[in-house]
Amino acid sequence: MEFPTLSLDMLFEIFSRTSLQTIGRCRLVSKDLNSITYDSNFMQAFHQRTKTISGFFIQSMSQFVSNSLTDDSTVSLKFLPAPVKIEAATKQGILLCVNKDNPRRYRIPEYYVCKPSTKEWHQIPNPKTRFFTQRIGMVVLRLEPLCYKIVRFSSPKSKWTNYKSKLYNTLHCEVYSSETCAWKRLGNVLLPWIEYLRWEPAVSSCGALHWLMTNHEIFTFFADTESWEIFDLPFPLCKEHYFKHMKLVDYSGHLAMLCMEDSSMQLWVMEDSETKKWSKRQNISIKAIQEVERYPRPVSFESSDIILIEGFCRLILYNFKSCSVNVRKIGINFDQSTEIFPFQSDSEPMHLKNYWKKEQLSTTKIGRRNSYPKFFGCLACFSAIVYIIFVCNR
Repeated sequence: MEFPTLSLDMLFEIFSRTSLQTIGRCRLVSKDLNSITYDSNFMQAFHQRTKTISGFFIQSMSQFVSNSLTDDSTVSLKFLPAPVKIEAATKQGILLCVNKDNPRRYRIPEYYVCKPSTKEWHQIPNPKTRFFTQRIGMVVLRLEPLCYKIVRFSSPKSKWTNYKSKLYNTLHCEVYSSETCAWKRLGNVLLPWIEYLRWEPAVSSCGALHWLMTNHEIFTFFADTESWEIFDLPFPLCKEHYFKHMKLVDYSGHLAMLCMEDSSMQLWVMEDSETKKWSKRQNISIKAIQEVERYPRPVSFESSDIILIEGFCRLILYNFKSCSVNVRKIGINFDQSTEIFPFQSDSEPMHLKNYWKKEQLSTTKIGRRNSYPKFFGCLACFSAIVYIIFVCNR
């Protein structure tokens, strides 16, 4: 018995009504499904039909900006017990945050794992906070049951290590696993001398976290094996100052590089992660962007044909197939240290430990508000006891 084959239009209609988890699995089935589900038309229909959230968090504003240029964003991080700074983001809509200011505990941070679309959150134990964080990344390994890992690189007291007559830049490496609910110290990471991981959010691809280094090499941490490696980029990507801007991105599930020139932008994609084979996919004209922005910088891919560009007090969604430009004005000026986290999430609960504990938030606020009356009440009781003891001794 022969089964009828489904056309691409039928697949479009079927999968645009499923879930993010289903789409993630189907992308591994074939190249056709992978290509369909990363297309901008499919993504727009999928978000509308399934009510999923898509956009990006801007670190300096602590604000979510939706990809929809007409609808106001309703996603925020105000449900957390303190103002926070985003440390890492995952493709499954889970964020790692740390409190911005905690005057009661001075410089001791508090780390939260949360899902903003469902207002779930969970405070995790602290790593070795006596070492300052240099880079941090997070990756989800499994959804049912939820399993994620966090890797944190910190600077030791002695940054330089002499190993086999060579100097290295040393980083401490710690890994947190949601299965053990504990941090584990791994061996030190040895980077080439006077080289660092660039100050950008990690790019997650195939269960690994990637950072572009200052010498245009790529540092990769494998979450499943808890190991790391450094590999070179192909020519001409390995040459410094060859391009105006270079950005490590995720393109349709593959590790990729966006390289900007004077009037065009090159897209390079890693075709094979084992052999580190790269290929130049296409040359993208940016003349339409330069008409509205003099100094554009690539950020990430929103879909297979839409690139997020940052400029002066604005964010630009550029569809390079139709050469259409959508400008979103933002009230701040972006610089090279501004972190932008692409965000996509559904409304399915992740079953984090502090899920919907609104009474905990209200108790925390009431406790802070009534901390001074409690203090003076304890002080009065203590003074009364001292007075009674003094009178009895007389």
